[in-house]
Amino acid sequence: MGILIPLAKVPGTLNRERAGSVTRKKGSKKLYVSFYYNDVRVVKSTGLDDTPANERRARDWLDRQIDKIADGTFRFADAFPGATAEEKAYHAAREGWDYKPEPQNVLFGDYVGVWLTRIMMNYPSENKKRDYRQVIEDWLLPELGEKTFYQINGVLLQEFLSKLKWRSGKNEGNRLSAARIRNILSPLRVIWNDACEENRWYLPDPFRFLAKHIPKERKKHPVVLRFDEWAKAYEEVRPFYKPVTRLMVLTGMIASEIAGLRRKDVGDGHILVQNSIVRGHEKEDLKTTYRFRKMPITRAVRSSLDEAMAQSESEYIFTMESGRLFDVDSFRKNVWTPALKRAGIEYRKPYAVRHTFCAWSFAVGVHPNRLVKLMGHGSKKMVYEVYGEYVEDLEKDATKIAQYLGADFIGQEEPRRPITGKVGESFGESRPFPEAN
Repeated sequence: MGILIPLAKVPGTLNRERAGSVTRKKGSKKLYVSFYYNDVRVVKSTGLDDTPANERRARDWLDRQIDKIADGTFRFADAFPGATAEEKAYHAAREGWDYKPEPQNVLFGDYVGVWLTRIMMNYPSENKKRDYRQVIEDWLLPELGEKTFYQINGVLLQEFLSKLKWRSGKNEGNRLSAARIRNILSPLRVIWNDACEENRWYLPDPFRFLAKHIPKERKKHPVVLRFDEWAKAYEEVRPFYKPVTRLMVLTGMIASEIAGLRRKDVGDGHILVQNSIVRGHEKEDLKTTYRFRKMPITRAVRSSLDEAMAQSESEYIFTMESGRLFDVDSFRKNVWTPALKRAGIEYRKPYAVRHTFCAWSFAVGVHPNRLVKLMGHGSKKMVYEVYGEYVEDLEKDATKIAQYLGADFIGQEEPRRPITGKVGESFGESRPFPEAN
C-alpha cells in the first residue's frame, strides 16, 4: 500500500537539488515516489493521478521527507502507514525504536505461525504442545485465521462457540461438551494474551462474558463397581493383564501412573508414584503436586507387582503383552471392554476402577485424611465432593472388600467406624483372586 498526498497546496519548492524521484509506473495512471532509505529502495504509490499539479504536490511531499531523513526526524511507519509490518519493523529497528503493529493490521493466522515457533516451542510439556497444535489446526485457524486481532471480540467469539460441534461419530452435529469447549478456548486465550503483551495492545478482553455462553455441565456421579461386579469382570480379564487390572483397584492409581511405574520406583514397603506416561510420552511432572505420593505395598499389591515383573523384561513393570509400553486406550479396547461384555456387566471406563478403590476404602472405614494422600488429592473436600456420595448397598460388600484389600491395608490405622462389621485380624491375610497365588 502507498500514501495519499493531500490535495491542498503544500509549501516547498521544486527549484532545489532533489533526492529520489516521482515517477509513473508502466500500466498505471498513478504517481509513485522512489528513494533509497536504510540501504533499500523504497517505492510507494501516492494514490494521485499523473497530472502536472499532482506531480508538484508529490515532489513537495517527497522533498519534506528527504529533509526529515537529513535531520534524523523521519519515521518510515509514519510516512507510510499502509506499509507491511515487516517493512515497518525493518526500518524501525534501524531508526532506533521498537515497532509494534496495530491490532487491525495483524491477522490471527499470521501471528500464530510465528507464535508456534517462537513461544510454544519452548513449552516443557510435549503433551501440551501436541494438544495446543491440534486445537489450533482443527478449530482456531479455520475459523479465526483470517481475522485481525481487532476483529476478534466477544461477539465474534460467541459466533465461534456456536460452531463448535462434533464433526463425526454418533454425536455429529451436536455441540461439544463444556469441557471440550474450554480446552479449545484455552490456547486461544494464551495466544491472545501473548499477542497483547508482546505488542502492548490495550484491547477489551473478548473472553470476559463468554462463560454464560458455554453449556452447563451436568454433575457426573462417579461410577463404582460393586464387589461381585468386579469379581465377574476380573474373572474375564485375559491372564497377562490380571496383575495390572488388580493393581488399579488395590491402589487407585490412574493408567498413566501405572504405565510410568518403573522397577526403581518400588521400595520394600511402598511404591513411589513420581512418573507417568501419557500417549506414549514420559513425563515426571504429574497432574498436580499432590499426585507425587507413596502407596503402601500390601501383600495383595506385592503379589500383583511380582507377577507383573516376572512377565516383563522392561524397566517398566507393566507393559502390553507385545512388550510395548502400557497403553490405556489399547487396554480399554482390547482387554477391559471385552471382559465387561463377557461378564454381562454394563460398560464403565477403566477410570471407574479408581473411583471404586476410593468408594471401597470409604466402605471399610479408611480415614479421609489417609484417603486424600492415597488418592493424590489436595484436600478432603475434593475426596468428599468427587467420591463421597452414597453408593447404593455398597455397605453390604464391606466384609468382602476388606478381605480383598487385606488386613495389612485396613490395619494401617485405627478403623473409622466401618459401615458394617469389625475390621481387624478376622479378615485374615490379603486375598487376591486365586490365580494371583
